[in-house]
Amino acid sequence: MGAIIALLSALNAIFWGYCVRELGDPRLELDFLLKLIFNKWFALAMGTAFAAALLSYAVLRQMGVLAGRFFLSLGAVATVLACALVLGERPTLTEWIGVLLIVVGAVLIGRW
Repeated sequence: MGAIIALLSALNAIFWGYCVRELGDPRLELDFLLKLIFNKWFALAMGTAFAAALLSYAVLRQMGVLAGRFFLSLGAVATVLACALVLGERPTLTEWIGVLLIVVGAVLIGRW
């Protein structure tokens, strides 16, 4: 289930990226808000966020908050990788270090 949540997180970041590229900078104007609400990428981003939130609840309930929350952080790793591979963004050194720390932590907790 954790892999599905990570996939949903990655898809969510991709959908948001396409939404921002299509609509431009956010503005608090009725015209922009209507375009946002009816944008296909926005709808997909909202759907994946909602599905990931529901599955996250199940993981936390099953694993407990401490271990479950740590494994849910793998979604951040999937997000960084998806943004780099699909959207062409370049993660900073700090972000790569964060990815490494999350993966190492998940491996260590997985061995317990």
